[in-house]
Amino acid sequence: KVVESLSIDAPKTKLLVEKLKQMGMSDALLITDSLDHNLHLSSRNLHNVMVVDVDHADPVSLIKFRNVILTKKAVAKFEELLK
Repeated sequence: KVVESLSIDAPKTKLLVEKLKQMGMSDALLITDSLDHNLHLSSRNLHNVMVVDVDHADPVSLIKFRNVILTKKAVAKFEELLK
């Protein structure tokens, strides 16, 4: 799934869980163009959620998670890397 942006207001696990529930997901790999501090801290306690930036995304992580959420800027970075 591609989203415009992905961020949360505070480093709270509960906020991230609520955001994922709104999207209809309980587990996900979140790929952003640059690592968001609040998003990273919020995901640390969730074993079924992983947050990485484009430079640290790898094929094993992509197949490990049923859901992959990318920001539009992350997609643009992937396209740039693949040229």
